[in-house]
Amino acid sequence: MKWRLFFAITLLIIGNARGLPAQSGFGTPNTGGVSGAPLRDVAVPLLDLWLRFHEAGLCIGVDSIFVFHAKGLEIWCRVKDERSYQQLSAMVESLHNDYRIDLYTLHSDREKKPYTPEDDDPPPSFWTNAELRQYLRDPGFGRFGGVGDLPANPAEDFRQDPELRRRLKLFCDQVLEWVNKMARLAGDLPPLARAGYGTDLSPGIRTRARAVCLDHAREVEKCAGRLAENLSHALPHGTGNSPGAQPPKEAPLTAASPGEGALLVSRQAQDLSQRILHFIYPQAHTVTLSDLREPSLIDSLKALQQSVSDFESSAKRAR
Repeated sequence: MKWRLFFAITLLIIGNARGLPAQSGFGTPNTGGVSGAPLRDVAVPLLDLWLRFHEAGLCIGVDSIFVFHAKGLEIWCRVKDERSYQQLSAMVESLHNDYRIDLYTLHSDREKKPYTPEDDDPPPSFWTNAELRQYLRDPGFGRFGGVGDLPANPAEDFRQDPELRRRLKLFCDQVLEWVNKMARLAGDLPPLARAGYGTDLSPGIRTRARAVCLDHAREVEKCAGRLAENLSHALPHGTGNSPGAQPPKEAPLTAASPGEGALLVSRQAQDLSQRILHFIYPQAHTVTLSDLREPSLIDSLKALQQSVSDFESSAKRAR
C-alpha cells in the first residue's frame, strides 16, 4: 500500500513541479528531474542512459525523474509522446542484464476526459482579449477597422467569425506547447550543469553533459523569444505594449559560475511558465494587469533570454 501511495504522489509531483513558482537566490538546488545517489557514485552506463535520454530529445515527450542508486535506477515518468517512451524503454531494456532499472509510468492520454465540443474553444481570457482578436482576424473575413469597432459581446463575434475562434484556439495551443517545452527543458538544467561543470565525473561524461546543457539552454531561449513575440499581441495597450507607457524594466540578475547560471535560467523559466499559465487561465477569466506589470511579462521573457546568454558566456570560460 505504501509503495502505491508513494507512486501516486511522485507522479503528481512530476505533473506539477514544472509549473511551481521559482524561488529566488541560489539556495538548495532544484533536483531538476534527478535525485538519489550523488552522480559521482552512479555507474557510468546509468549516467550514459540519462545523457542519451536528453541527447535524443526524449525529455520533451517524457517528463521524468531519474532516481539513481549505486547499482540501479528508478525512472518515474509521465508520458506525453508514446514514440519517445518506446525509445526510452528500448534504452532501459539493453541494460537490464547488468542493472536493476525500474520504470514507473503514467500515460497522459489515459488521463484525458471524453471529447466535448467545448474542447475546441479557446480559453475565455483569449476570446475576451480585444487586442488578440483584432491581431488574429483575417482581413478577408474581418469587418471591423480597429479594436474599438469590435463587437462588445465576444460570443457574438464568434458567431460572425468562426475562423477567428479556430485561430484563437491554435494560438493558445502553440503558446502552451512552448510554455511546457520551456519549463521541461529548464527543469533539467541544474543537474546537467552539475554533471558538466563539476569535477566529480570523467571528462567524457562532463563533455557530453555540457553539450546537452547548452543545447537545452538555447532551446529555452528560443521558446522565450517565441513567447515574447506572440504574447506581445495579447497585451492591453498601456501595459508595456505601446511606446507611451513602458513599465519598469526588470533588474538584471547575474550568476558567478555555469552552475549558478543554469540554476538561475531554470528558476526564471519555471517562474515565467507559471505566470504565463496564470495569464491564459486567470481565476476571473480576464487578464489581470498585475500579471503584466513590474516587471512586465515581456520584459521578464527578455530577461530570461539575457540570462541564457550570460550562462553561455560563463560556460565558454569554464574549463
